[in-house]
Amino acid sequence: MKRKIILVVALSSFIFNMTSCKISKNYVQFISKKEDIVAPKTKKLLAFSSENVQVNNFTKTFDKNFATINDFTSSYLNDFKQQTIASNLFSEVFIDTKNTSYNTLKRENADYIIYFSNVHISNRVEWTSAGGMNMNGMGMQAPTSVEYCVVTVKVEVFDANTDKEILDFVSIGEESVFLFDFTKTLLKAKERSINHIINFLESGKTTYKKY
Repeated sequence: MKRKIILVVALSSFIFNMTSCKISKNYVQFISKKEDIVAPKTKKLLAFSSENVQVNNFTKTFDKNFATINDFTSSYLNDFKQQTIASNLFSEVFIDTKNTSYNTLKRENADYIIYFSNVHISNRVEWTSAGGMNMNGMGMQAPTSVEYCVVTVKVEVFDANTDKEILDFVSIGEESVFLFDFTKTLLKAKERSINHIINFLESGKTTYKKY
């Protein structure tokens, strides 16, 4: 009987830990929508970024991969362009890696403009408890921690013909550190923040299974 109870407790702990890994999370937040993006597949998009990038954590990793803030924003814009083209979301995608102000943009050939700002690179540590048994067959909890890199960016979309902001939101990308590969972690978090932007513009998707 005692053995059956132990097996039931162990199985329950296993199921709990498995289901807890399937939590959903909103990776697009603080949405303010004024108008729709009309027929995006027929429209041209111009993207640019401010240099307002705050590196709160993963500082050494950031410096290892990006010599300057401009190198990071240029990389972000180029990656956004490539991923947006691959998604066929707009007919054409242009980027401006030199201008950081809306008023200095050459926007004659654009239908919509997207602006990235308030980029934050930080970390968070998530603690979990894994169920187990001690020598007396009693339950015990062994806490473990996982560190995440989190890349947050504010996104604003403008109608280039009216210069009016039609949409703004915050996109969050994150990835857990695995085998101390901090570079891969940072770049994956950056990539996911871009994926979430594109998916939201395309389908309105905000929620994903937690990474």
